[in-house]
Amino acid sequence: MEREKTEYKDLVRKLNTWKYDEKIHREYYFMEKTPENIAKFEERHSGHCEFEKDVEWAVHPEKINEYSREDMFIPTGYNVSLVKHPRYFPLFYHEHDFFEMIYVLSGNCNNFFQDSTEKLTAGDLCLIAPNVRHGILAVEDDSIILNILIRRSTFMDIFYNTVRDKTQISSFFVGNLYFREKIRYLLFHTKNDTVIRNYILDMYREQKTGDSFSDRIICSILTLFFVELTRRHGNNVSIPDSRRDRTQQESEMLAYMIGNCSTVTLNKLAEEFHFSVPYCSKLIKSITGKTFSNLLTEIRLQQGEQLLLYSQLSVEDISDKVGYKNPESFIRAFRQLHNDTPSQYRRKNK
Repeated sequence: MEREKTEYKDLVRKLNTWKYDEKIHREYYFMEKTPENIAKFEERHSGHCEFEKDVEWAVHPEKINEYSREDMFIPTGYNVSLVKHPRYFPLFYHEHDFFEMIYVLSGNCNNFFQDSTEKLTAGDLCLIAPNVRHGILAVEDDSIILNILIRRSTFMDIFYNTVRDKTQISSFFVGNLYFREKIRYLLFHTKNDTVIRNYILDMYREQKTGDSFSDRIICSILTLFFVELTRRHGNNVSIPDSRRDRTQQESEMLAYMIGNCSTVTLNKLAEEFHFSVPYCSKLIKSITGKTFSNLLTEIRLQQGEQLLLYSQLSVEDISDKVGYKNPESFIRAFRQLHNDTPSQYRRKNK
């Protein structure tokens, strides 16, 4: 136990070490920004940074790419990437096509959204959906901020098995797949919860190990992390836009469709939630922008994708499992969406 505590302390100590890019961003942050000082700053640091653009970005953050794809930040062969956010890195608004968790190990940071600002302190965790415009600013010497970047497909794989759970994270997952109005982020105040902290440090440490087993281990830890986060802090999660009550019922409806996609009908869904069939149909259309039939097809094909990638089931068995009466109908619908048959899709993406 003492050895374990020492290992975590050593890891935090290493994370607190100042890198050269943090030093130059700190220098620029406090510097009087006259043309002469800026020119001297650029001359002094050019050619000395691990990443040459750090000098340019310190002076011209508007040149930073505002949209990022997951392959730009998550290495090939990995599903998750943990990155320390540099202290004093300039604020810039950006979006990306993957899920992101921002965890404050120590100190604080401000997380800016288009119409709001969340101040995060030690133990706070913000889970941000894909394609949400935001920016981070950490300008305290003691701030250690970790960004956990998760491929969209990985996030889906983790939560497809838990959508029936009536939790805010499951609602967040379901909403970002199907809602017309998506939940942009969830905010957890875990405070001094060392269980949550240590899961994140375990993932970071495993990433540093970097062998052929690391990605699978990180994904396993991440799954446990979400279960513990829900169990320990699921009742006091903050949700923007005051949509908690409305979202819960909507999420339960969609979760029912996902969990019963092979057998659900509009009549069964309406009966389950004590709605008339016409009202249930209008409600589905209003919250997803899709008809019940189109939404059900989308759910079935997405579950089919997951089974093609993460199971050894035959195409015929997958077709039956997601609710198609014959494989030909599944293959035809799948090809319309992907321009590939299920077998071709599996070979290309395995």
